[in-house]
This record gives sequence, C-alpha cells and structure tokens, in this order.
Amino acid sequence: MKYNSVTRVAGPAVEPLTVAEAKLHLRVDISDDDAYIGTLITAAREWIEAYLDRTLITTQLILRAAEFPAEALELARPPMVASGTATAVVITYTLANTTTATLSTALYRVDRTSTPGNVAPIINGTWPSDVIEDANAVAVTYYAGYGPTSASVPATIRHACLMLIGHWYDRRSAVLTGTISKPIEFAVESLLSSNNWGQYR
Repeated sequence: MKYNSVTRVAGPAVEPLTVAEAKLHLRVDISDDDAYIGTLITAAREWIEAYLDRTLITTQLILRAAEFPAEALELARPPMVASGTATAVVITYTLANTTTATLSTALYRVDRTSTPGNVAPIINGTWPSDVIEDANAVAVTYYAGYGPTSASVPATIRHACLMLIGHWYDRRSAVLTGTISKPIEFAVESLLSSNNWGQYR
C-alpha cells in the first residue's frame, strides 16, 4: 500500500562514520575542514538512505497514510529495529468526528523481520472502520535502522559513504568542465546494490 509521507521525529544520535574515520580516508591531517567534513558525512548518509530507501542508524519515524490497507501496512525505510528499547510501534488514527484515537497494541501484530517491516491486524481481526477520509488519517510511529552505532551499519554501505565523501571533498562544484559522468559512480552503485531490497507495491 502506498503511504503519503515518512518523516523523522529527530535525526540519528550518531552518523555512520566519525570525522576521524572520514579524514583518514581523505588523508587529511589538519582540523581546518572538520566541520565541512562533518556536513559531508551527514549528506552522504542522507543521500544513501534516499537511494536505498533504508535507514542506517536507529531513528524514530512517522509514516502517514490516508487509510488502513486491506491487510498489512508496510513501513518504509527498513530495517525495523528488532531488539532493545527502540521497538515501540504506536498507531493513531483520526475518527470521523475528527478526534484522534490510539489503537490498542492488543489489536495488531508487528512483523519486524520482513523487509520492509509491517503492521497487520491480529489473526481474525480487522482494522478500525471509523476512519475519516483524509490524506493523513493514519499515523504509525516506529523505529528503523541497522542499530544505534556506526558499527551496526554494513561495511559496504560505510565504504560507499567514504567514497561519496571523497568524491565531494575533491570536487566542490556541481559540474566539472569537459567531463561526462553518471549521477552515481559505478563503484558506489556496485557497493550499494547489494543492499537493495526492492520496491513497495
């Protein structure tokens, strides 16, 4: 089922790389560009998350949809957090009288192991039927990401981050005169392709 939007409650507590790790890759041994390199790390993480439609570091997200689906509601930006304290899933919806209700956790089940994860009514159960017709009537708050630390992120993704940072650090203009290149370099695309999971139905 298509969703209308996915937003972060807040950014991740850490990035998939430290400034020191990025500087080692860039062979930079001065501190003048530390702040700039830090922004490149964040930009690389955001770019890769959008490219893969994944979440790298544990982040709380809110998915909004116009209605409950016929069956399961797929949750964007996998993987869902499967253990630890960041596993709560809260479903709220707007009633026909415009008030907001929170669905009891006893009425739905959470599949954190599928890609993407999803929520569905309990066996032989149904979604609420008294939902208002509105673009953002249903909201699911959940946590996604490989884990809370950079070590949780697959090595292929971390290395792709380093390659993007190196590319952007060396080439600070959007267009290089006299060159023709793909929007994403082959090596980066190859590293990330092993982490693709498919598309939403």
